[in-house]
Amino acid sequence: MIIFDGPYRWKSPMNPSPRTFRKKWEMSCDLKVIDLSLSQPDVIHLKRYVVVTSETTPGPMKTSVADTMGVRIFQDFNLNRHNVLWIEARLNHFESLEAAIFSPEPASGMENRYRISWRPILSNELNLIRAFLPGHFFEAREASIHPIKG
Repeated sequence: MIIFDGPYRWKSPMNPSPRTFRKKWEMSCDLKVIDLSLSQPDVIHLKRYVVVTSETTPGPMKTSVADTMGVRIFQDFNLNRHNVLWIEARLNHFESLEAAIFSPEPASGMENRYRISWRPILSNELNLIRAFLPGHFFEAREASIHPIKG
């Protein structure tokens, strides 16, 4: 079951530090948050939630939606990185859908600071999310100027 479907916007704080690069930018992405336990209650999932994102505002994204707004999305939807499959779409075509792996940043000593690594989406993951996404999601789109790096 889709629990959120639409644009997700995050406006940077009104009084950011003077060294903050993104201080006057409003960032946004297309976001879907899917709860698999509600759509398939008879199945136990290793990852209960699926987050599917796609950048919509070129600008101050670090390298990806996950890297720029991932922690905020986890907080806003009360998600835990251990039970989320994070899928991110590049803006050129669906073959470049990638899955993010969030690992705690050991140097920070904080649970909500992550190192993100990427891998190609697996065929079973693609089949799983295909039912929740509109057909045009998989059509070619304009290339992004902020490709995912990892």
